[in-house]
Amino acid sequence: MAVFNAPRHGHVNPTLAVVAELVARGHRVSYAITEDFAPQVKAAGADIVTYRVSHTALEAAEDLAAGATQAMQQNLRALPELMAAFADDTPDLVLYDLAAAGGRLLAAHWKVPAIQLAPTHLPYEGILPELYGVPDLSCIPGVDILRMVLPARGVHEPLEELLFAPRQAIAFFPRAFQRKPDTVTAGSVTYAGPALGDRSYQGNWEPPQDGRPVLFVSLGSQFTCRPEFYRACIEAFSDTGTHVVMSIGHSVDPADLGPVPKTMEMHTRVPQLDVLPHAAAFVTHGGMGSVMEALAHGVPLVVVPQMTEQQANAHQVEQLSLGVHLPREQATPQALRDAVQRVTTAPEIARGVAVLRQEIHEAGGAVAAADAIERAFTLEPPR
Repeated sequence: MAVFNAPRHGHVNPTLAVVAELVARGHRVSYAITEDFAPQVKAAGADIVTYRVSHTALEAAEDLAAGATQAMQQNLRALPELMAAFADDTPDLVLYDLAAAGGRLLAAHWKVPAIQLAPTHLPYEGILPELYGVPDLSCIPGVDILRMVLPARGVHEPLEELLFAPRQAIAFFPRAFQRKPDTVTAGSVTYAGPALGDRSYQGNWEPPQDGRPVLFVSLGSQFTCRPEFYRACIEAFSDTGTHVVMSIGHSVDPADLGPVPKTMEMHTRVPQLDVLPHAAAFVTHGGMGSVMEALAHGVPLVVVPQMTEQQANAHQVEQLSLGVHLPREQATPQALRDAVQRVTTAPEIARGVAVLRQEIHEAGGAVAAADAIERAFTLEPPR
């Protein structure tokens, strides 16, 4: 089978444990991704098929419509390279991320089954105006070009169905967290929950020995150039009796953030799955991967979204009593302190986190996803 993905940590990380599970079951998996992600994909046991991207393609857009245009352009540019790579090794089944729809086009070209992998909310009624800020698909630049390309690649279904109504999908979160789940347009969905596995390639982290509660702060891997936010966190948590672990990315120089107390660790990157089992709370951008990894470890959330998709996650966090939504323009030191105090003391949040943690456990993770993928071999190939 072949996996096609976008070069983003939030898209690749959820798939790695699934790939490892499939390989352990005896399947041969080829994984199409950029060279930057080759080490962790190889560690999961897959064969690497690399494709090239422009520098701008690696820069995430805060605006989802702009991001969708960027993804479509990259998919079309990569198609000839990927077709050549698989010319003598056609897969029996394709797994593709929504942002790697070129994989779906190739599945149609090869006439093999395809499953969409969903690292975030599956398409639901109203997703385009709510998350993308457009009334319909035709308002996203680049869609007209993709529409023209489809017939030449053997795809005759409408573009709306191709992108927003896959026959089968695997979601890396439980159904309870899906926005408007009753309106999801996919034909069949396996809500496998987060697929957590070995991330030793990220290094390791050891908890403090002084017994202080750990507070984890991270804005993920994309929107990290936020020095004013990190300064607010330093002021907010420097005298709260907690041990703060802060991931600031590669865009900010720690020296520009001012004095940092000894009770704070400052890193460009942190092995998140090492920190979360010890965390009392997580101040996060609210990416789906980070939210699910925290909840799988029973950690309440303070969500400071950096873009609309993360705002949708923050809404779900509040609706399900999993934490607090703190808009980034309101993330003052006092507001940050108050939010962490609330998520670590409110009984309804403790209950909400416990409930969703159990749902994640019951969803099955990588094993459930691999089971669904193996069942797909009995599906009729797309026409």
